[in-house]
Amino acid sequence: MRKLCITFLSIAFLASCANQTNNETVPSIEDTAAFNQHVENWKTAISGFSSEDPEKVMSIFADSLKWNNPEALMNINKTKLDLTAAVNFYIGTFDDIKFTDDVYYGGSLYSSEKTEASPDGMRVYGNWSFTDPVSAAKVAYKWMGVVRFNSDGKIYEFADWFDVSSIPSQIDGSYKR
Repeated sequence: MRKLCITFLSIAFLASCANQTNNETVPSIEDTAAFNQHVENWKTAISGFSSEDPEKVMSIFADSLKWNNPEALMNINKTKLDLTAAVNFYIGTFDDIKFTDDVYYGGSLYSSEKTEASPDGMRVYGNWSFTDPVSAAKVAYKWMGVVRFNSDGKIYEFADWFDVSSIPSQIDGSYKR
């Protein structure tokens, strides 16, 4: 009888484990397609740096853009005109600009601001590199950006972070990794 009870309890336990559902959220086909399109739009715009085409870079940003740049404090936003000036500065000043080792994460089920699972929010990570044409110094840094796309597929909110202060010291050779 004891063996029968243990066998029954073991079978019941295994069956209950097998019937547990996985609580992961599986994105819809539509959300996956929207996210993939946002990634492709980002990659196309970023290719504007290597082709020295600022209009291509800026093509994915909405006119109403709120940009929180790396040097700003949180909640201090700049405009599309400010971002355009920054893009023109980098393209006009440096050579061989590349964005590599990029990875993309969409949506956010957990946030301190707003919980959501939309494919229109995207985090981007990667490495920027370029050459200073005057000194021939190679500059590189890790970068992170958070973007939010509107229904037209344009970025209306953009925040990015990197160590801006490392650029001059990389150029003059005093920066140590």
